[in-house]
Amino acid sequence: MKPLYRVVIVAVGLILAIPPKLDAGQAIELNKQVQDGLIAAKAVRGPGVDRELFNGKPVLVVFFASW
Repeated sequence: MKPLYRVVIVAVGLILAIPPKLDAGQAIELNKQVQDGLIAAKAVRGPGVDRELFNGKPVLVVFFASW
């Protein structure tokens, strides 16, 4: 039982010693320039984006690229 206990203690120590990644990347704000770009983009499916969509509402932008 002692070897298993040591493995568990070492594993927990390693997990606690590794710092978590706190930065998820550069944030993108929906400023006027980004909104204009989304409005100008051609809709692939569904209705397009207009200025009314950004009027005080949360917006989810889905991006898909295939090469």
